[in-house]
This record gives sequence, structure tokens and C-alpha cells, in this order.
Amino acid sequence: MKKVIKIWVILIPVIFLLVWGVALIKCELLTLLHGDEFKNNYQENTMIDEIDYLKVLQYSENTAKIYYVTENKSTGEVLMFKNINNEWVYDQWYGTIWSGIGGSASDVVWPYLWHFIYGGI
Repeated sequence: MKKVIKIWVILIPVIFLLVWGVALIKCELLTLLHGDEFKNNYQENTMIDEIDYLKVLQYSENTAKIYYVTENKSTGEVLMFKNINNEWVYDQWYGTIWSGIGGSASDVVWPYLWHFIYGGI
């Protein structure tokens, strides 16, 4: 019984790290392949003035979910886009995931840790 518990104690963190690692790799690949398509699309949403960088979280032929880190890494916003006539059009504001300026989203919410991993904060 103790041997089974030891195996699970080791296996659970390894599985978690593998799943998280695959998610990071997927995000990086999607951003590398499609990030340029969304560099200026955030401007359709008046909540975002300027961005430091973006990450493509989901991408299909019809929809995309993009994570924008605003200027000076003050907030993290997720916007949804629809592909209409081969043009990405703002569809909806998914939400403020985190905010460095306070309010109801003033903490980090997993899995949106991109600003810590890539932003050097």
C-alpha cells in the first residue's frame, strides 16, 4: 500500500507538469503561427489602449481566443474574434483575467501565468 502511495505522490506532479508544459508549447506554437494576424485587432475593443505582447490561446478557422497583456503589464485581457470573409473581427470581450491596478481581477488566475513566464515579472 505504501508503495502505491509513493508512486502516486511522484506521478501526480509529473502529470501536472506534463499537461502544463504541453499547454505552454501549444500556446507558443499558435502564437508563432498566428500571432501576427492579431497584432492590431485589439484596437476594436476600447478597453485596451496599447499592448506589450499577445498570446494565441485558441485558434480555429472560425474563431480565435487571444490573450493581450496591456502596456506596462498592467492588465491581462482575453478577447474573442470571429473570422468573417477571411478577416478577423472582434466578437466579444472574454474578460480581464488579472490586473495590476486593483479591482475585482487583482490577482493572478491560473492558467494565465503568461505575464510571469514571458514578461519577466
